[in-house]
Amino acid sequence: MTSLTAKSSRAEVASAPDSIPVWRAVARAIADLGARRCFGLVGGANFKVTLALTDLGVEFIAARHEGGAMSMADVAARLTRELVVVSVTAGPGLTNAITGIGEAAKSDTPLLVLAGDVVTGDKQSAFAFNQSELVHAVGGEWRQIADPQTAYLETWNAAARAIRERKPVVLSLPIDVQEMAVTATMGKRHPPLMPRRTLHADKLAELVATIRSSRRPLILAGHGAVVADAQPLLVELADKLGALLATSIQAHGMFSGHPWNLGIAGGFSSPAAAELIAQSDMILAFGMSLNMWTTKKGKLIDDHAQLVQIDVEKGRIGMHRPVDLELEGDASQVATALLEALSAEDVAGIGWRTPQIAAVIDGKSNRNAPFEDTSSGEHIDPRTLSKAMDDLLPKDRTVVVDGGHFVGWVARYLSVPDHRGWCIPIAFQSIGLGLAGAIGAAVTQPERLTVLAVGDGGFLMSIAELETAVRLKKRICIFIYNDSAYSAEVHHFVPEGYSAAMAQFPVTDFAAIARGYGADGCVVKTLDDLGAVKRWVEAGAQGVFIVDGRINPKLIADWYREIFGSANL
Repeated sequence: MTSLTAKSSRAEVASAPDSIPVWRAVARAIADLGARRCFGLVGGANFKVTLALTDLGVEFIAARHEGGAMSMADVAARLTRELVVVSVTAGPGLTNAITGIGEAAKSDTPLLVLAGDVVTGDKQSAFAFNQSELVHAVGGEWRQIADPQTAYLETWNAAARAIRERKPVVLSLPIDVQEMAVTATMGKRHPPLMPRRTLHADKLAELVATIRSSRRPLILAGHGAVVADAQPLLVELADKLGALLATSIQAHGMFSGHPWNLGIAGGFSSPAAAELIAQSDMILAFGMSLNMWTTKKGKLIDDHAQLVQIDVEKGRIGMHRPVDLELEGDASQVATALLEALSAEDVAGIGWRTPQIAAVIDGKSNRNAPFEDTSSGEHIDPRTLSKAMDDLLPKDRTVVVDGGHFVGWVARYLSVPDHRGWCIPIAFQSIGLGLAGAIGAAVTQPERLTVLAVGDGGFLMSIAELETAVRLKKRICIFIYNDSAYSAEVHHFVPEGYSAAMAQFPVTDFAAIARGYGADGCVVKTLDDLGAVKRWVEAGAQGVFIVDGRINPKLIADWYREIFGSANL
């Protein structure tokens, strides 16, 4: 990293008692904004600014890979709604983080990424590349501090942009500029607030009229509703209308415990949810994309239902399917306006909250849905294992889910206490982000047990961060659905007549790996093997514990058959 180091103007800094180097000004702006955590990995181009953050009381969590640092920060920001910072060095420091930046961009996660850069204009450095083009290509925003005298303000503006636009903003810090002296005349500023859009009055009036004519209303909440902290308002609105409630997979847990909650809408729906959503005559979709995953390719929604889509971004409305009424606005803002407009009216009678509907919800849940157990002496059915793990683990939990064929079993069988108990960073459709994301969750919500649900492929892709989890002494149960394959590809291409040998691997003993890292674990082939998990929980569920679940590799998930066509599977 020494080739990055520019000559420091120490004499200049020393001669001006009221001046500081830019790297300290950047750190000061971040601290003044109230940031509490920075995830990262230090190198020659970001060492000093990261050190300055710690001097100002910002906690630094060191990852083993920049991609891991990004995923930790992404989940931490989703769960806390706070400004979270990532610090990476130049060249590969930023390129290693780029998948995580893409995930954050697609998930509307506000993050400030401090990216060290080469000396201004140096195109010969081994670390040199066009940062701007790469960051913009995955949906992030790129800014650079070029004028040292505006370093504090530019940093503050970059963070404000991240918060207001709900996106990752990469702030490039050329190493020569970092060493320049600036006048230390910064003052603490108020954190930026999200702008409030003006609601279209005619559209709101039309929506109120639509609600009045409904008899079987349903409120669907998506990721946008989570971001807007709309849960209490949507519950109040549903209770006012007598509506049923459901969520996208991203918003899973938002209505946990509510008696009229149908759970997840989409491919992972319970039989009750699929039946009742199809009977709804009006659907209010708050911050929900209505893509093929959340509507089961449109099968969930009746053609005669009035479909209303509410989103903070107009360009997202109607993107995946036509809607009957659109309203641009923040989920909380629109819910508040509807409650005010309906405050003087008695509309509870339009609902369908009856004992008969309650019996459907209770009797046709995912938990109660029958299935043929395919367990053998060598493999356990993932549904059987998932239900058993749900019973064993503490209910006060945060479930973080990696990507893969197994995802629906987690969504169906692992309960969560609320929307802060669930995070699924797969908007970019990458696997391998879950382990680092679980560490981010454990750092921000240490009072809860963090449960990582992950496939063997995704876990091996990110296994370096297992050392981080152990080093930080976090309480994490890593639940591996181990079928020794990239099973999404196996189950997709084998039925079409192709060999999947290049996506299949020898069995990995993750319990042995756990012990090598200083954690603990067990291999589970039958329910009797879960005794070690039970003892760990009874002892307080401390540290990191890996459950190596040897699941049936031949079982194809029903949602997978449905998405890719049962005729081929």
